[in-house]
Amino acid sequence: MSPPHSDAQNVESSSKVIVVMVPFLAQGHLNQFLNLSRLVVSYDLPVYYTGFSVDISLARQRVQGWDPLAYPNLNFHGFPTPPSYLSGANSGHETESFSDIVASVVNGSNHLRGPIGEFLDDLSAKCGRLVVVYDSLMATAVQDVAFIANAEAYSFHAASAFTNATIALEVVAKTFRLPSFLSKMAGEFLLPAGALIPDHLPSMESCFVPEFLKFLSVQRSSANFCSGNLYDTCRPTEGPYLDILAKLYRLTRKGKLWAIGPINPLSTSFLGKSAKEKHRCLEWLDKQPPKSVVLVSFGTLTSLSDEQISELAKGLEQSQQKFIWVVRDVLKGENGVPEGYQERVEGRGLILRDWAPQLEILEHPSTGAFLTHCGWNSCMESVSRGVPLATWPIHFDQPRNAVLMTEVLKIGIAVKDWTRRNEVIPSETIRKAVEKLIMSPEGEKLRTRAAALGKDVKQSVMDGGVSRLEMANFIAHITRQNCA
Repeated sequence: MSPPHSDAQNVESSSKVIVVMVPFLAQGHLNQFLNLSRLVVSYDLPVYYTGFSVDISLARQRVQGWDPLAYPNLNFHGFPTPPSYLSGANSGHETESFSDIVASVVNGSNHLRGPIGEFLDDLSAKCGRLVVVYDSLMATAVQDVAFIANAEAYSFHAASAFTNATIALEVVAKTFRLPSFLSKMAGEFLLPAGALIPDHLPSMESCFVPEFLKFLSVQRSSANFCSGNLYDTCRPTEGPYLDILAKLYRLTRKGKLWAIGPINPLSTSFLGKSAKEKHRCLEWLDKQPPKSVVLVSFGTLTSLSDEQISELAKGLEQSQQKFIWVVRDVLKGENGVPEGYQERVEGRGLILRDWAPQLEILEHPSTGAFLTHCGWNSCMESVSRGVPLATWPIHFDQPRNAVLMTEVLKIGIAVKDWTRRNEVIPSETIRKAVEKLIMSPEGEKLRTRAAALGKDVKQSVMDGGVSRLEMANFIAHITRQNCA
């Protein structure tokens, strides 16, 4: 029986391996899984990308750098969307708060357990082996995979290895109630050469609301069926922290680790768009000097107060630097940018209120810096294009990602001081950060360092690169070919 709400054709029972993708319901995670699906399909394996129909539709619309229709083995299986569901992908109404969206996404993932279990059970009869790649935040939604004889599951981690490794070390210390000196000894045992963990990392309690911390704990404790772990990162950026995680997975019997990133397309130039198809911001960038423009974007789940938006607007204006500011509905606050602002910055600043082609903006030679919330997608997209960052983390994994960018990799500067996270960042701080990145010798050093790292990152996914080899090794593992 063909699954309902699916674009796919029937998969023949002779298929040896079918891969099912189960992303978490936030937009960044949906995007990562769609890019991962493209990579797996390129190895001639049939892939099903699952989720609520509304999320799948928007993820397909917002994909950058490739066309899902060009991959006939990529199937989309949409489950009916509950009437009360509010995701980061389809939200934007003024009445919706951030906490409402988070609660809805968490409840939505719980709602999916039954539909996903039925779908996997049905699909397992059509193949020799069913491989489920699930978001680490969706363990409870796919837990019934443990009862399917020919199925195995692999956890995809959408955050940085640095964030995951530092959290894991803290969990080990708390779980075993290690005294401080034993905790330090355990850390030294697990820390490989080159691993830098700065003091005073943002605490878990300051980054996550209690309800989400509980949700994380439940997902972690429910993942006993995990056969291995995938990361959207690469060894040139996070090698020591991947080694920490690999050692922990061996100790806890959570399977192997594969670092296969960056999984976002590393070039959009092959799209060959005509002038009519190009986004207007790209035409504007074509007219700007090299490395002169700051991209300002805070992702899809970020809301700033009207006061903070006003200070941000002043800081960008006072810097006298060129900028593209992506102002989505969920970020506008009550009044949006100050009255008359767009006219005052005409020619120097471009304000976008709709979707923006972030990959193409970061890839453009006129882009010189990125003021970002430090979501992991944005970090990897910036790093892989050699663009330094001005970090403004908001919540979740973002504060620790910011530490990775500024204190470990040293390819960015901090705009938001996490110890003063509840305060409004003044325009003067924003102005100085933008000027430093674009105009100062320090900014040029950061740009040079970012460009060198970006080159190494790109090489990792080329033929013979370490990420390309790890991806091939993962495919060989799930298809039972000869693999290391």
